[in-house]
Amino acid sequence: MLHNVARAVRSVLTVLAVLVLAVLAAASPAAAHDVVTRTDPADGQSFGSAPTAVEVSFSDAPLALGAEILVEDAQGVDWTTGEVQIDQNNAVQPLRPDAPAGQYTVTWRVVSSDSHPIEGSFGFTVAGAGASPTGSALSTPASSAPATPAPTQAASTSQASAEQPDQGFPAGFIVVLVAILVLALVIVVVAVLARRRADATDRR
Repeated sequence: MLHNVARAVRSVLTVLAVLVLAVLAAASPAAAHDVVTRTDPADGQSFGSAPTAVEVSFSDAPLALGAEILVEDAQGVDWTTGEVQIDQNNAVQPLRPDAPAGQYTVTWRVVSSDSHPIEGSFGFTVAGAGASPTGSALSTPASSAPATPAPTQAASTSQASAEQPDQGFPAGFIVVLVAILVLALVIVVVAVLARRRADATDRR
């Protein structure tokens, strides 16, 4: 009887070990947070008039819960209006129509598709004197030569900032791992009790 119990325990533990390795292998790519692929405006871009919105694009669709984008001028005044809109892989933040000329800093924070918060920042400049926007962030500036967009630079800068938060495993992976460990513990306890019961029977 003890021999059969020992064989059963070894078989179950082997299966559990295989499951743990499979979960670890699957969690390795999933543990990576989403990264920024593009920003609109691009980092350092200049406009003749203020854009109507700013947009941050990611490698996967972020969660709508907890998304926040601030667009602040040199005095720290936020010129956003309304809520952040999640459109597929893009987080879009509308701007007030009376933003004046000057330098602006965009600070964004979203919840990655792996449930971890990521954040970053970039900047742009409104060079014209007009306060009302004439088009989207990618419109040709009205009173200044268009600056060469630098989406690669913006993406790398924002990606570096996004990788600063916790790089731990996703919550789903932790739950699965804990469940496997608890199951293994239960099996070991059952095996020990069965062995003790068998020993007591033999002594009789």
